[in-house]
Amino acid sequence: MLDHAIVVAACAPFQFLIGVWNTRSRWLTPGEVRFWGVALFVAAEFAYLGLSS
Repeated sequence: MLDHAIVVAACAPFQFLIGVWNTRSRWLTPGEVRFWGVALFVAAEFAYLGLSS
């Protein structure tokens, strides 16, 4: 469980940057920002699971 918390902690700054970047550019809709934040986390989880096997 601690490993997944580390993945969350590693992804959180990038998810935050997506939101900050979109606040300035208004390029994405709120739903797209949410999607890319979740997609970033899922990709990191898949990478973690693939490397830990």
